[in-house]
Amino acid sequence: MKRIIFSCLVTIALLQSCEERKKIEKGVTFDMAVDRKYALSFVQYGLKLDIPNNAIDPIIGKNYISFNYRQSDQRYLYLDFSETPDKLKKMIVNGRQEKIIFENEHIVIPVSLLKHDDNVVEIDFIAGDLSLNRNPDYLYTLFVPDRASTCFPSFDQPDIKASFALELTVPPGWEAVSNQTSLPPFEENGKKYYQFNLTQPLSTYQFAFAAGKFKKATDDETGMTMYYRETDSLKVTENLKDIFQLHKQSIAWLEEYSNIKYPFIKFDFALIPTFQYGGMEHPGSIFYRESSLILDKSASVNQRLRRASLIAHETAHMWFGNLVTMKWFNDVWLKEVFANFMAAKIVNPQFPDVNHDLRFLMAHYPPAYEIDRTAGTHPIQQDLDNLKDAGTLYGAVIYQKAPIMMRNLEALMGEESFKIGLQEYLKKYNYSNASWDDLIGMLGAQTDKDLSQWNNAWIRSGGMPTISYELGNNLQIKVTNDTAGIVWPQTFQYQLLEGGANEIKEVTISDKQGTAASAAAPVTNVIPNYKGRGYGYFEADQASREYMLSHVNVNNDPEVRAGIWLNLWEYLLRGEVSSQQIFESMLKSIEQERNPLVLEYVTNRLVTLYWQFTAPENRGLISQQLDDKLFELMALEKDESIKRTLFNCYKKVAMSETGKTNLKKFWNGEVTLGLELSELDRIQLAYEIAVRDIEGSKEILEKQWSNTKNPDRAAAMRFVIPALSSDVTTRDQFFESLKDPKNREHEPWVLDALEYLHHPLRAAESVKYIRPSLDLLPEIQITGDIFFPKGWVDQTVAGYQSKEAADVVRKFISENPNLSSNLKNKLLQSVDPLFRAEKILSEGNKRM
Repeated sequence: MKRIIFSCLVTIALLQSCEERKKIEKGVTFDMAVDRKYALSFVQYGLKLDIPNNAIDPIIGKNYISFNYRQSDQRYLYLDFSETPDKLKKMIVNGRQEKIIFENEHIVIPVSLLKHDDNVVEIDFIAGDLSLNRNPDYLYTLFVPDRASTCFPSFDQPDIKASFALELTVPPGWEAVSNQTSLPPFEENGKKYYQFNLTQPLSTYQFAFAAGKFKKATDDETGMTMYYRETDSLKVTENLKDIFQLHKQSIAWLEEYSNIKYPFIKFDFALIPTFQYGGMEHPGSIFYRESSLILDKSASVNQRLRRASLIAHETAHMWFGNLVTMKWFNDVWLKEVFANFMAAKIVNPQFPDVNHDLRFLMAHYPPAYEIDRTAGTHPIQQDLDNLKDAGTLYGAVIYQKAPIMMRNLEALMGEESFKIGLQEYLKKYNYSNASWDDLIGMLGAQTDKDLSQWNNAWIRSGGMPTISYELGNNLQIKVTNDTAGIVWPQTFQYQLLEGGANEIKEVTISDKQGTAASAAAPVTNVIPNYKGRGYGYFEADQASREYMLSHVNVNNDPEVRAGIWLNLWEYLLRGEVSSQQIFESMLKSIEQERNPLVLEYVTNRLVTLYWQFTAPENRGLISQQLDDKLFELMALEKDESIKRTLFNCYKKVAMSETGKTNLKKFWNGEVTLGLELSELDRIQLAYEIAVRDIEGSKEILEKQWSNTKNPDRAAAMRFVIPALSSDVTTRDQFFESLKDPKNREHEPWVLDALEYLHHPLRAAESVKYIRPSLDLLPEIQITGDIFFPKGWVDQTVAGYQSKEAADVVRKFISENPNLSSNLKNKLLQSVDPLFRAEKILSEGNKRM
């Protein structure tokens, strides 16, 4: 009887144990993260990986995980491994081999196997490929935000910082780079061996390595090394000095500002052709997209500014994000805001001839408005229950809106008080983790200003205010928004025009409305948000809108012109000015505008206006005029930067017969207009010729592919070419191929292909791809990197303006009520221009 009772109790215990384990979710929940942070300290990974010659062969791995364990009320400790259990081969816990228990992408370790101090877990495994980005002759990791566990078993959360000791075995002739320095590599038995030294404490997403057939260049002064694959040695030489210099200037500026020396052992970077986005800030081993840093000789001022800003951004992360890291990914914006905010400051002295207030306005406000005007807007600080959804938090709100708000906060506190608060924050939490609440508390201690109202509006609330005015004895400013009780504290200016005179009035919002004394004479027109410094939708009466349209190009101040253009674009999207009016003002602007920052904004918007906000039948009415004007301006222009900006616009919009002929002449070198066209320029021209089905386009594509010397660009071309085919069946087959995740691994290639697959000229035949593309969205969130889901939807819907396309999206939304809120927000952000274009065109705003 006792044996029966004992047996029953054991069975009940096992059932209870199984029941508990069934509750484990995929990913890392907030509760699991809190439990592990309490229990674990002094974590180290000793990771060995054997990379074979063949990119399709498995990578054999071994991980020695050591840690101190503090007893808690949890019965199990969970290691993350987001792969299938068959890739786990053996586990030894504190010297004893144990059976591997695996549930929902977690290795389950009973705490009864652990000691209350030092523990070592040894795991033999086959590495997962999802985040290894394997190519025939190189690979690189990208573990942000929670992808380290797709490669090797780990405690994959940002606040369990660990030291890494990496050993790599790679094919002979390969180079390897990681976060730390390595012992001298050696070759033996047809393999090359790298042993990297132990890193300083890193979050798992910050750990990285790249290996492959890379070339190297080292700066003699600092020892920093650049790894690259570009085959044009002259092009590399032309860029190398500037690339090293921009990094050195960024480091020096940040050391002075933070009062902390560069906090890691070394500073190297790798340039990778297929890198998913501009850069990733791995300590000691930044990864960049190669084309972001290796520029053409004729690169515009804006392109050089973007490169400098990118370098400054990634370098700033060494302090803001790496030295001090957010506790949980709901504060991922915290590292990004300071990287962008500091980058804007760093770049200023590097380009003394550039108006940096204008640069800040153009770089941050338009992309932030593109999110905040939509139904998919969200606060800067977002909720996050599980790290598997952390990738959905990224976007323009944290990269572009947050720096605007931080500049607002700096102005509110004063620059010196703000700087002191940041210095104290970095010193207190160095090599550790902190939250936004930790920082705002430290900043609050440096000022007598109440930051709670500011924090509630700009950080914890989504969207933006609508700001209107009334004219009487005073200029009355009224602020409205969709969130009750929210005040949007900020300061901005209005220009009041009375006859030939004008006054600039400063308005400060500290409650639901602001007031400024107006002129005694009657005001005839108003330019709201003069110079664009305020944030929101600034309404204007019809007379003032028409005044802005007619005077945007005659004002001498480029900041004023830029601010007016921001207003006018918002009026267009709300149907308050017509496409025809905007087109006419833009045509004058491209002829008169001499500021490269403003000109690039106008030409980019002109491309969007032409393809998405102009009815197809009306494009033919304006194409000859537009093409001739752009071509004439290019021919007359002496400034290389402005000529390049005009050319970038021309190759996107040229649709007249003359324009299409000129595209071919540019490609084959018959016409240059003084432009030095690079290999990439000719590839892009070949794409534009093909999507227009210009005679001989198929042969041009093939010839361009065969003439492309850089093997990485040639491989990208070979991938994209089927999306450009004039044969619908070929395009259908290409789209079907994208349903296989293996064919989406090179994400920049996929996005380039989608741009042409869904080009407006192919819209009637490609609209059928929209629904299956949206159906793939949840899978793409899982398999793609952080910016890919948004990029996938952007490229899927950007070429459309029809009710048919909009209805497909609406039906998908209605039939998928369980789509995650963050993913739904991404979708609503992407489709907002389509919905607006459909409405504008359906209401008869078609005449140009």
